[in-house]
Amino acid sequence: MIKIEVCANSVQDCIVAQNEGADRIELISASYLGGLTPTTTTLDIVIENGVKIPIMGMVRPRGGGFCYSEIEKEQMYREARELLRHGAKGIVFGFLNEDRKIDWEATEKMINLCKSFEADSVFHRAFDCSDEPECNIQHLIELGCTRVLTSGLEANVDKGTKLLKLLQEKFGDRIEILAGAGISTENIESIIKKTGVTQVHGTFKKYGVDQTTTGMNVTYRYTDKGDYEEVNPKELTQAVQIVKRLNEE
Repeated sequence: MIKIEVCANSVQDCIVAQNEGADRIELISASYLGGLTPTTTTLDIVIENGVKIPIMGMVRPRGGGFCYSEIEKEQMYREARELLRHGAKGIVFGFLNEDRKIDWEATEKMINLCKSFEADSVFHRAFDCSDEPECNIQHLIELGCTRVLTSGLEANVDKGTKLLKLLQEKFGDRIEILAGAGISTENIESIIKKTGVTQVHGTFKKYGVDQTTTGMNVTYRYTDKGDYEEVNPKELTQAVQIVKRLNEE
């Protein structure tokens, strides 16, 4: 069965994701930075509002890349532990060294932390910033990592279909391959058919408007598309319907 994971930036996004038929949520903050660690308060309110589909908590302390100091790593381990204690069913993370090789010591520690809570461990698109994908994914399998979020080492999934197909065929029975970066209603069906992946990750977003984003001489707008990002129910519904049809074929 093909699953849809929705990248959610707020309590409302999580509610929309469940209501429109998503299978899983990746909960983040600061989507405009590529996603940072959400607060446990956000997670608490999401669960209190009846969201029951699995929630994966992003653990990322800052924007930029994924080569972290020891203090940043300690922050990430603590944040992961608290998210799991508050009901997250998995942690999304990625560690790299300065040479863009995976930091295996930190990665193993985070995977083992997830195991201690019987939770999923998800290595995110830091995977796409490193080389030797087959070697890396083999080592992640050996460490017991649950899932890899990847665009196939390209800027988006449309460009990464060749590697995504290879990874799914060669390793998909030992680790979950989650295709993400640029998934939309326009390409979701073709990506699934070209690669054989059984999981896709998308924001399915639209831009909300807040009239107080801009004043007379001040603006907090980070894009001309709108004032903040939120899940678009109509697009997500359409994506869910496409996947439902594919599952029935």
